[in-house]
Amino acid sequence: MNKEIFLFEDELRKAIAPMDARDEFINELERKLKQHPIYQVKQSAQHFILKPAWRIVLSLLILLITGVLFIGPERVYAEVLKLLGYIPGIGIVDQSQPIRILAEPVRVTRDGVTVSVNQALLTTDDTQIEYGVSGVPLSARPHDESIGCIDQEYILLSDGTTLSSNAPIPQDVNQVTFVIPCIFDTLPNTVPTDWEIPLTFVPLPEDTTILPVLELTPEITTSTSMPTDELSGQEIAPFEFNEVIETDDGYILIGWFRPHLAEGEKIQVMGVQYLDANGKNLINSIDYPEDIDLSSSGMPFGVGDSQWAIQFKASDVAFPLTVRYTGNVYSLLDQSAPLEFEFDAGSDPQPGQEWVINKDFDIAGITFRLVSIRAGENGYSFQFESDPQLDGLSVQIEGYQAIGGGGGPTSRSLAFEEMPTGKLKLLFSDFYPLKETRTWEGKWQPETLPSPQPTAANTSPVCLDANSYSTLPSLPEGLDGWMLLTELDPEMQLVLQSMDGKEVKLSIPQASRGSLSPDGTKLAYPSETGTAIVDITSGQTTTLANTGGYYDPQHWSPDGKFIASVNPSAGYGIFVAAIDGSGARQLTDLGYESIAGWSPDGSLLYYAIPDASGAGFMLRAVNVNTGTIHDLFILEDSSRKAPYPAVSPNGQWVAYRASDNSSLYLKEMDGSPARLLLDQPATAISGIVWEQGSHLLGVSLITPETSDGEIILMQFENCEIYRLTQLHGELEGIFIQ
Repeated sequence: MNKEIFLFEDELRKAIAPMDARDEFINELERKLKQHPIYQVKQSAQHFILKPAWRIVLSLLILLITGVLFIGPERVYAEVLKLLGYIPGIGIVDQSQPIRILAEPVRVTRDGVTVSVNQALLTTDDTQIEYGVSGVPLSARPHDESIGCIDQEYILLSDGTTLSSNAPIPQDVNQVTFVIPCIFDTLPNTVPTDWEIPLTFVPLPEDTTILPVLELTPEITTSTSMPTDELSGQEIAPFEFNEVIETDDGYILIGWFRPHLAEGEKIQVMGVQYLDANGKNLINSIDYPEDIDLSSSGMPFGVGDSQWAIQFKASDVAFPLTVRYTGNVYSLLDQSAPLEFEFDAGSDPQPGQEWVINKDFDIAGITFRLVSIRAGENGYSFQFESDPQLDGLSVQIEGYQAIGGGGGPTSRSLAFEEMPTGKLKLLFSDFYPLKETRTWEGKWQPETLPSPQPTAANTSPVCLDANSYSTLPSLPEGLDGWMLLTELDPEMQLVLQSMDGKEVKLSIPQASRGSLSPDGTKLAYPSETGTAIVDITSGQTTTLANTGGYYDPQHWSPDGKFIASVNPSAGYGIFVAAIDGSGARQLTDLGYESIAGWSPDGSLLYYAIPDASGAGFMLRAVNVNTGTIHDLFILEDSSRKAPYPAVSPNGQWVAYRASDNSSLYLKEMDGSPARLLLDQPATAISGIVWEQGSHLLGVSLITPETSDGEIILMQFENCEIYRLTQLHGELEGIFIQ
């Protein structure tokens, strides 16, 4: 939302409210005016004549003020809000202004790096250009105190004029060049620079769907704030429900969370729940619309305040909807002086040099430990261990002004123009011990409850959802085979177990992310020294040095002679090596590829990376012999975090995790539209694996009852699904005998 919209009513009241003039002032003003020369000259003064344009402006102003005074500012404010509309995929717009958009997305690829300008929104006030980048290798990003590119993109007009990327573009200019000097946060000489992308803008089509943005009245909402061990408390409205957009099947709700913290307090939100009237947790049914720009809101921020927008289907909710936040409140410790610690960095500290300290400090009965200090290019980083009840502290070096820094829960870093050397005194302050744990709630429901809508016919029905999951039958006897699982509870181990759970053929403590060979005779998993290959019958283990894929499980070629993995130890990217250790070669160089499988003939290796369009992950194929890479298609609505793509052994299908991380799509390898197989049956999907015949698909599901995963086995052609009730863990492999 624009600040002007939120503050319109207050500003309007101030503009039209007359001041009460004192009688003394009126009398004195009248006396001075009568003495002014303008009253003494009758014919010499020229008449002031308004130009036609100013006549129009003045008339409109008088009409506006008169109208406001007549109908009241509240109704005017309501009418102004009617000018706001929501365009799916674009966001909230002011319909009273001329609107232009990008004629079509523009995609440019150079040296394997792709920049895609996906959409633009132009008004008389500003310009919004949304673009994405893909194909940047991890090696191009800073890995120490080095600073990557921070140059800002800009707009170049045909006459040579440059504008900032958010400046309004003249109404008569519909073609510009979008200039990106360098890819953000990349190191020099690592990826292409000086991107110049031609853009064309067109008026918003008249048939564009624009949904009204409706202002909510406070009477619709109730809110409470309370300690977690109490069920009642004074109402202080921690949740504000400000606007609602009614979509075809539900609502987009926009509001503020305001914890109303006292001075010196801060908050750490630990959990978020969305509950309906039946107590059902809707967390998996809630989406967060990315096209709602919350950063433009002019509402003032208090300590801990945050704005939010959620989207949900009306059919998923029994109203009212309850939004519940749980978090820890920390209070700044009243400290008379900072804690001090001295250490000698020497006259010439080198980047990477480390001092192991292990010094304990006590502050108001809370202990924290300075574990180590490490030198960087132009500063130091500090590693801590602390009591869980302590959240955050500040560190400074006495006598030196830091120009930058950062850190997380257990670390801090400081950067300086000139490297501090010699004996240094560290100052520790700004300690925030835990004060209490609180719960905040707010309730909302539409003024008119929606009527149940008939379900549209679907030629490809969903096989499983949250309602049908509890009714799944157990796997019947007669299907013999093995499941490879990473168990997390009570401790992490890699387990090869029968489907009925009665027999454990192999278990490897402290191992994970394994895979079975196509013939089911071998098991591969990453170890500290490389890829470990275990002969399941004999138990004999061999190791392929420098081939450990720590971020992605190993993927066997169809003939079982090669293993592919994402290898961070010998370089970024996908590496392929024979199981005897020979012929290792690098196929890609990004470092965040998600391997999906091999083609049936073993000539292609499939993998997915985030696409610059923002529509999902792009499935790619690399020829293992030539290294040639081809983009295949977008895995639409795929998980932004990890889609777990899995290409069937027969090369006809790819299964992947959806953007909600709890649903599953199946897509043909010809690029046909994906089919939704699983619709949020559990909290999240943790593993997707095909059996060697490509008829059965195994999925591990994280549920409230089993955090490390329940296992289901499905035949997707006819939606025949069974639960393997005796197994738990993350599914890594299936072998059917």
